[in-house]
Order: sequence, then structure tokens, then C-alpha cells
Amino acid sequence: MLKKILLLSTLLLSFQATAVFNECIGVYVGRISITNQGMDKVVFLQKPTDGGGSYWVNFASWDPEAKKEALSILMAAKLSQHKVDLYTTATDSCSIGSPSQTLKEVHLSTNP
Repeated sequence: MLKKILLLSTLLLSFQATAVFNECIGVYVGRISITNQGMDKVVFLQKPTDGGGSYWVNFASWDPEAKKEALSILMAAKLSQHKVDLYTTATDSCSIGSPSQTLKEVHLSTNP
């Protein structure tokens, strides 16, 4: 009986984490790519220990100063393992599980 309860709890927690990742709420910052033009793209993770996560999310058409500000937020979140909320230009404002998404907004989450 205890094993069944533990299994059910694990499945429910896993499902909730995936749903949040698919909504771009409370994700972690993974790999950050910077070129000679500044910050280029970033990968987001479901958990800070994950080996892989979203597709690359780019910063196309971002002002250079806005890229610097976003990089500051992303680096602070990455170093402290603080969660971020993000919005892309996709129709559902997320779709980081699909290639070629462009970031529109990034926010530090209220609850790390």
C-alpha cells in the first residue's frame, strides 16, 4: 500500500513539474550563448540538475541594452538557481519545446 502511495505521489509531482515547464513558468536557466553581437540565445531547464531542456530560445530584434539587462537577470537566476518566468512570441507565449522561439519577456519568479 505504501509503495502505491509513493508511486502515485511521484507521478503527480512529475506531471505538475512538466505542466509548469510547458507554460514557461518557474523554469531554470540552463546554457547561455553569447557571440560577438552580445547574448544570442538561452536554454531553459525544468530542474537545475537537468542535462537538457528546451530548444534554444533566441533574442532576435532585442535592443543591445535590453539584451544586457536580460543577461544580468538570467545570470543572477542561474547562479542562485532562482526560477524565471518567460514569454515568447509564439501564439501560446511559450512553445520552448519547439525550435526557433524568440523571447519576448523574462521575469524572476516570485517564489524561488
